[in-house]
Amino acid sequence: MGRKSIGVYIASALALSWLLQLAAIRFWGLNTGGADLILLATMWSPTLLALIFIAVHRPARSGVLWRLGRLRYLPLGVAVETAIAFAMVAILAGAAVATMGWFAFERTGVTVHGGPWLLGAGFQIWPFYVLNIAVTAAAFSVFGLVAATGEEFAWRGFLQGHLISQVGVRRGILLIAAVWWAWHLPGLLAGYNFPEYPIVGALILFPLQMIGAALFFGWLTLRSKSFWPAALAHAAVNSVQQGVINNLVATVPTLYMDGLRTALIVAVGLACWASLGRAENRSTAKRA
Repeated sequence: MGRKSIGVYIASALALSWLLQLAAIRFWGLNTGGADLILLATMWSPTLLALIFIAVHRPARSGVLWRLGRLRYLPLGVAVETAIAFAMVAILAGAAVATMGWFAFERTGVTVHGGPWLLGAGFQIWPFYVLNIAVTAAAFSVFGLVAATGEEFAWRGFLQGHLISQVGVRRGILLIAAVWWAWHLPGLLAGYNFPEYPIVGALILFPLQMIGAALFFGWLTLRSKSFWPAALAHAAVNSVQQGVINNLVATVPTLYMDGLRTALIVAVGLACWASLGRAENRSTAKRA
């Protein structure tokens, strides 16, 4: 797909997303049942547009990633996103600035007080506790595909390959991050993600998170040759990661917690940036 067609797709995706978000904000308000349905439709809007492009524009069909790809990568995104949540627990609890409402950690195991953990509550030795977290994270991530697939097929399964073919791997993925951030902008400015500080969240924290996440999801997609691992990772962010972080009871401002989360996401992204650079250099050397 040429640059002009890519530009038309991106502009259309942004316009449709902003229209739906502004309608949700104007007519229903944030965090209401009506708004949630509109935001679910918003998540699927870029995939709807991608399918239209695929149907009517032959070059758009090139390189689209439909299949499951390399299956060993499917659980990796879920594991990393879950690990980010528990890294926050370890750091904040270790610094004595937060406690975890669901868990009481001991040397021999963990007492699970509550939450959605599928293997139950009560005292659990460490191996069983880790298994409980893994099973629950996997289940909620699969369920979360109902929403996450709508974004990830569009960004990773469709658009990423076309951008990479035009500008290269790392620049293509950074462009995805910019589009992904702009796509969220109306909700961000209205305080959907960062209600206490929407401007700082929208213009500083969220762009950094999108860069880190796009690098990781883009790396997953390239290595697996599929958008499904990224979709599962996205679903894990929206379910288990968000749930664990929301359950933290902290004595520090929310901005500090969001800053730590952003730093961890960026750290994962930087590791992927280095790996993507090596892959891009090898590809350039082969072409030469």
